[in-house]
Amino acid sequence: MQIYNTTAPPGAAYTSGAPAVPTIQRHSTLRHVQYPVPPDLDITAKPWALPEQTPLIFVHANVVDPAAGKVLKDVTVKLGGGIIRSLEPTSKESDLGLTVEELQGTVIDAKGFYMCPGLIDCHVHIMAVPGYENIVDTINGVRDTALLRSAWVLKNMLSQGFTTVRDVGGASKPQAQAVEQWLFPGPRLFQGGPVLSQTGGHGDSTDPYAQQGCCGVRGTGLGRLIDGVPEALRAAREVMRMGADHIKITTSGGVGSVTDALEATQLTKEEIVAITTTVKNMGGIITTSHCYTNEGIRHSIEAGVGGIEHGNLLDEPTAKLMAEKGIYLTPTLAVHGIIMNPPFEKFLLPSQREKNAMVRDAGLVAIQNAEKAGVTVCYGSDLLGVMHAFQTQEFVVRSKVLPSATVLKQATTNPAKLLKMEGKIGTIAPGAFADIIFLKDDPLKDCTIIDRQNEFLLGVMKEGRVVRSRIPGLEVEVPLW
Repeated sequence: MQIYNTTAPPGAAYTSGAPAVPTIQRHSTLRHVQYPVPPDLDITAKPWALPEQTPLIFVHANVVDPAAGKVLKDVTVKLGGGIIRSLEPTSKESDLGLTVEELQGTVIDAKGFYMCPGLIDCHVHIMAVPGYENIVDTINGVRDTALLRSAWVLKNMLSQGFTTVRDVGGASKPQAQAVEQWLFPGPRLFQGGPVLSQTGGHGDSTDPYAQQGCCGVRGTGLGRLIDGVPEALRAAREVMRMGADHIKITTSGGVGSVTDALEATQLTKEEIVAITTTVKNMGGIITTSHCYTNEGIRHSIEAGVGGIEHGNLLDEPTAKLMAEKGIYLTPTLAVHGIIMNPPFEKFLLPSQREKNAMVRDAGLVAIQNAEKAGVTVCYGSDLLGVMHAFQTQEFVVRSKVLPSATVLKQATTNPAKLLKMEGKIGTIAPGAFADIIFLKDDPLKDCTIIDRQNEFLLGVMKEGRVVRSRIPGLEVEVPLW
């Protein structure tokens, strides 16, 4: 048996070479086909499909449990088939309590690092891709271009340790399926198609001075306009038919839009009820609403919305209402600072910069109000373009006003509840997906280490497949770059 010592030297480079595992060229059933063609050839096979995951065993592990806010020390974690098979105390015997078959496999001595559940970001826009100078061009870009560039966005997110994300504007079911099949690597993707917005609302990216003759999806597909109950019903039903996991609507003005005031209340109660009822009836997870104001939040809750995005102006009474009704909150705080600093200061128009200033500092108060009231708060980044590279900075901003253990829970345990994936993601426990990030220190004590990735992030694994590693013996199976 060879047990790898995992104490990596500071600054060690990430492993770039893939181990000796089957690749597309080596295991594909559709390459190098001999003639005559074998009669039993499976013509429905996906030639990019990967082989089953290599079983892995970590001994003497420090396992971070965000739900309990503690570290489980000196445990053995067994992985197989992309699932966490068991957690148990590491045996003191010379064979560590492992079977003969297990001793012949890959066994990693994990006492030199911390194993943390993969991160979950509940507010992303994978179709808001790099390559544009400002937010208007980003939203109104060519959809086919965004589809291709979104592969970079997804790989970058997985590289930073986000093994699950929820897209709230623009992504599609085929993109989620491509990631699920490892056609290209990325986080597990929950998607809701385009944001549904009224004309003149936050999701209206059309020329504000041009008369529009029809509604529908425009640009990269981040938004779709609806006016009236019939249009709301048709749009919601179409989005759900296309495989959406959820639907996002807009019920207040927004920073990135140019046609509305921040305090504007958007969509009628009847329109929202049409959407929330459709999502519920067609098996969606949730209807969530872009909203900054208390009036808009209450308007949304009355019509059946189950989640609020942003909520920067949330006061204590409205936070209590959210807690009583079981409404999720996904703040997005770091983006308001990032977008004001070089080289992104030109990304917003002057009117957008003014609205951004109104909500930037207020968000820190709002998230405290929510936690105090008992609202289930989730992690959200809401970054656009090349700003996706700063996805972990949200840990730094939230830790200014909340304990690290609370912030980590917002990026693991709480999103699992929102996505109805408790026990499957956001935890290292038997039966959960083997989504794990490997850290040099305890994130429960200081969650900002997740943002200092060159120093503290030692590896990333999704479904038992290693995509980044500088841990001896833990080889990269699917290189990202």
